Amino acid sequence: MDNKVLFGIMCIIFNSYGVPCFMQGHIRAGILRIVFGFITFGVIGIINVIKGIILGVQVLKMSDEEYNAKKGNISSGIPAK
Repeated sequence: MDNKVLFGIMCIIFNSYGVPCFMQGHIRAGILRIVFGFITFGVIGIINVIKGIILGVQVLKMSDEEYNAKKGNISSGIPAK
């Protein structure tokens, strides 16, 4: 997760599948995100898509210093880490 641009794009595109969680090392949260998406018939997935777009834009607008300070602790949806 050292590449800020890659992480921001993955948040925008694949947040509902838990990819940002897996990239940060939060395996349990990533798996729960997928399971909750199936259980709620995609309602949580839609919320996570919206949150992913917002987070992705925020990450892409961060400076490198801000990103390095927050790296590994960025919450990107439901469930959060």
